[in-house]
Amino acid sequence: MAPPSQGGWKRWLLVRRSIPDPDTVTAYVVFTPALATLSEQVEVAGMRWTVEESIQTAKGEVGLDHYEVRSYPGWYRHMTLAMWAAAVLSVLRKEMGDAEALPKGGAPGSGPSSLARFKAHRGLRSG
Repeated sequence: MAPPSQGGWKRWLLVRRSIPDPDTVTAYVVFTPALATLSEQVEVAGMRWTVEESIQTAKGEVGLDHYEVRSYPGWYRHMTLAMWAAAVLSVLRKEMGDAEALPKGGAPGSGPSSLARFKAHRGLRSG
């Protein structure tokens, strides 16, 4: 039975089974262009983890989660600046050859943050 079509788009149920534990399954309802292949749908669904990891990194490195919502403009400014700072750090990390960012809060005794390493690389004081 073909899934319903809406203006060139189709709804599908994408079910993923865990390799280490085959009894564990995760299901996604996807709404894709009618011509999208199964492999394209699986690839896009897999990108979800990259997005979640990026948000966790931004929380740890640039304080994405350190705001007090008092007004929409204040929240919007904080989010905009935090996401901009996360993007800058990501680009700098790639240019400097750092493999990964520290997890939220950083590991104790794991050394300076990527921002501190950048400042040291540029000869700037951390403070």
